[in-house]
Amino acid sequence: MKLLGKMLVCVVLTGCSQESLEFTQRDITPVPEPPPAPQPEKVTLPEPPAKGTEPPKIQPLPATVKNPEGGLPKVEPTPPKTEPAKPELTPEEIKARKLISDDPAENLEVLNQALDDWLATHEELPEKIADLVIDDHLPMLPMAPAGQHFEIDQITKRVVLVANN
Repeated sequence: MKLLGKMLVCVVLTGCSQESLEFTQRDITPVPEPPPAPQPEKVTLPEPPAKGTEPPKIQPLPATVKNPEGGLPKVEPTPPKTEPAKPELTPEEIKARKLISDDPAENLEVLNQALDDWLATHEELPEKIADLVIDDHLPMLPMAPAGQHFEIDQITKRVVLVANN
């Protein structure tokens, strides 16, 4: 029964393939083995430095490229790695980062700059801080620390942090 099952599997698999079952017409010549791959050179590790001395700087290993003609591989130097340049932040991005900061000093800095911009175009102080957002001097209002809120001081014409009543 097991043999019959195995034969059935072979017949089904053979029927699904593109080849026919003509065993007598096939050429049964052995396939030559590929030549052995060249062995890499033996790498020797440097000895550890003595105590109290600075370790030597490690140079990067050269990259190897396979020779298409066969034989030994060609060795090409590896270029040194460079860190990608960090993009400079625009003033708007800096302002946005300071507005979402948890540091009230950074929040006050941006709020007072926006208030100065307001005073440069208007004759009087805004009624509330939200007017700075409405008039496009700020993209949003920062979150005040718990138990406090931002308020415009009428005398100094500055935004200050005031405790809630």
